[in-house]
Amino acid sequence: MDKSKLLDELRLEIGRVRDQVQTLSSFYVGITSKFANLMQNNLSSIAIYETTEHAFIMKVCAGPCYIERKVPFGESILSSVAIRGKIIIEEDVHLQKVFLPFYKNHHLLGIVVGHIPKESYTITEDDLVFIKEVGRFIEVQHDTFFPTIS
Repeated sequence: MDKSKLLDELRLEIGRVRDQVQTLSSFYVGITSKFANLMQNNLSSIAIYETTEHAFIMKVCAGPCYIERKVPFGESILSSVAIRGKIIIEEDVHLQKVFLPFYKNHHLLGIVVGHIPKESYTITEDDLVFIKEVGRFIEVQHDTFFPTIS
């Protein structure tokens, strides 16, 4: 399957998640499971961290969890992502690491973290566009779990 078709299929699957769940936690699980279904390698992972008052807390992880479950502010790449406020891609010898913050207005809600082995998949500009779409989808759907009363 070509990458464009793969991303379109994943868009469709992720788009359906909100209709299938009742809670924010199950929404996060649904999104990560859609990614996990495509992971061809046991070294790939996807995790979602929420921001709390003093730390980032992992809410869900599919695959090996490369970052601790609780990361205090000021420690690790997660704080750098929070400060920069945009998608960050890092690479080491074996892994491509994607960090995508998501927001409500200007308030950081959390960070999606992906680890993909270089040998199994190459991240392209199309992937980055898609990942940003997923972040926006999370932001928009987050409000449906916590509607604002006017």
